[in-house]
Amino acid sequence: MEFGSLNLKKIHILRVDPGEDILASVEKFIAEANLKQAVVLGGYGTMAAYHLHWVMHNRIPTDNLFRKGEGGIEILAMNGLVVEAQPHIHVTLSNPDGAFGGHLEPGCIAYVVCEIFFGEVEGSTLTRQRIPASIDGMGEGTISRLIFG
Repeated sequence: MEFGSLNLKKIHILRVDPGEDILASVEKFIAEANLKQAVVLGGYGTMAAYHLHWVMHNRIPTDNLFRKGEGGIEILAMNGLVVEAQPHIHVTLSNPDGAFGGHLEPGCIAYVVCEIFFGEVEGSTLTRQRIPASIDGMGEGTISRLIFG
């Protein structure tokens, strides 16, 4: 375990318009705002279509499952980080059948409303590194690790 403390510099609110790809809009916002590191404080709204991925088991290396769907989908929550100007966002969604969530992928299309809140942070410099890992009962391979600099 390792932790770091950061200072909140500024809060940004992004509105994604109907029909826009949410991840593409986030990436465009990050570039235009020159945002290097931030906390995804939250988000809500609706999607016309989703594309998510999940890890399939607790073994290294991981296997990912990708799924797409359409319809009236509520965005209940969004969270994640922006590290080295790269977003890593997870979402919780719902439809009449229940709630589900996963990692945001290209192809998540905003429907009526989609608003995401970013807290730009400063202090430590966040990076991600691929490192070798060997975990008893889980196997070995490489994993992504958040580094506080």
